[in-house]
Amino acid sequence: MNKNLRAIVESSIKEMQDRRMRLAKKWGLYVDAAAAYIQKNENRTMTDFEKGNIAQCLDNALFETALRQKSRIFETTYGSDISFLGIQLPVIAALLPSLVLNKIGIVQALDRRTGSVFFLDVQYGDNKGSVVAGSPMMSSISGHDQTPAGRTYASTMVENENLGTGNASKTVFFGTLAYPTPVAGSVQISNGVETFVDNGAGVLVSDLSHGTNGTITSGGAYSVTFKSAPSTGQIVYADYQYDYQRIPDGQGVPEVNFSLTSSALSAIDFPLRAKYALGAAIDLEKAHGLVLEDEVVKYLGGEIKFEIDHYGIDLIEAAATSSAAAAPIGAWSATVGQGQEWFWVKYQFLDYLEKGSNNILSKTLKGFGNFIVCGNDVKRVIVQLKDHFKPAGDLEKIVPTGPYEVGTLDGRLVIHDPFMSSDEYVMGFKGDNYLFAGMIYAPYIPLFSTPTLVTSDLVAQKGFLSASGFKMVNEGMYTFGTISGLG
Repeated sequence: MNKNLRAIVESSIKEMQDRRMRLAKKWGLYVDAAAAYIQKNENRTMTDFEKGNIAQCLDNALFETALRQKSRIFETTYGSDISFLGIQLPVIAALLPSLVLNKIGIVQALDRRTGSVFFLDVQYGDNKGSVVAGSPMMSSISGHDQTPAGRTYASTMVENENLGTGNASKTVFFGTLAYPTPVAGSVQISNGVETFVDNGAGVLVSDLSHGTNGTITSGGAYSVTFKSAPSTGQIVYADYQYDYQRIPDGQGVPEVNFSLTSSALSAIDFPLRAKYALGAAIDLEKAHGLVLEDEVVKYLGGEIKFEIDHYGIDLIEAAATSSAAAAPIGAWSATVGQGQEWFWVKYQFLDYLEKGSNNILSKTLKGFGNFIVCGNDVKRVIVQLKDHFKPAGDLEKIVPTGPYEVGTLDGRLVIHDPFMSSDEYVMGFKGDNYLFAGMIYAPYIPLFSTPTLVTSDLVAQKGFLSASGFKMVNEGMYTFGTISGLG
């Protein structure tokens, strides 16, 4: 990336961050209430990025409804009761940070219905050994370059520099190394059959001892004569170390280029309509002091949370079982063999989890298993792994109407999904920001509602809409496993 393009990218990122901060200040009452809600219920501080996402979604809801209704936008909850995170705009503020998907996916709010999500790519800036300028060094999809030359790019070592290709008749190869300041005694030139080694005195000695040695100068000029001509297509390559301080204008210092890669996505609408008898609403309020309209909104907020979580989990589960995923973990058997005890058998499950984590690392070279989503029987095993499993608060108070956090297992977040097959689980990696994403959840409007309309038959009607985008970025950050024989 040239300096002008880098400046444009950095300026765009700063502009986006500044805009999010202005929105967070604009919607401060709701954002602060959501932050207090998260502090109380999850004992953590909401990040500025989360606050920006909430503010963006609130702004989207306001704008979207204004366009649709061209009238009064919300039956607004005002500052006097802003702490009641149950109806209208506050439900958006409470919804986003409480999603299970927020814990296992990357959340990046859209500022328009159709937009782009971004993730980070790093490219090599120079040719060095077998590394080609412009090729991925650290890709958001494929992870870090796995070649020997890639592993030594940031050093003064050069691996597998291409010096030419054999044609079955040519025996002499000569030229100048790409980094023309080799350290004495470091140069090796080979075709995979015969290797010439620098003796430190300018002579390249053949390991086949056929009487014809090569030469190497302090300026990197080399010449070798192979005993037998390299076959057609056979690469002649050099490995060496160079002195970067002797190369002018910093040309011996390899460069890396950072770029933001974008991917387009569109929000999906989730429309719902609620109806209830006005008489029933009056009776409920008289008998129990409950406002049915508020209860309807809270219920629909919970339903939207359930659907958002499950849409994202379904994407992750599909990714974990795809051909592009990390290698599968395999099946762990709970069957207790002769002479074994269940106490020890169940702890063998931990080794399977380590295998899954290593599979993700091998696939991506930048992630590992830091969360688990599991079915009923898998959760049953996990919670028995004492000293390894730490429950999340008071589980007895949780009403599991959908996926929920169970706790941690050796530091890995555990999500119990009652709708997943009982003997299956998914392991995945969540990065620390949206530039290192496996799956991105991009809310546009988590939930907004229309004003209540009462028809002549005394039936109240209220419409709801949620709109969110979802994007699978890297299936390699996920894997899956099964258990059997639990009984």
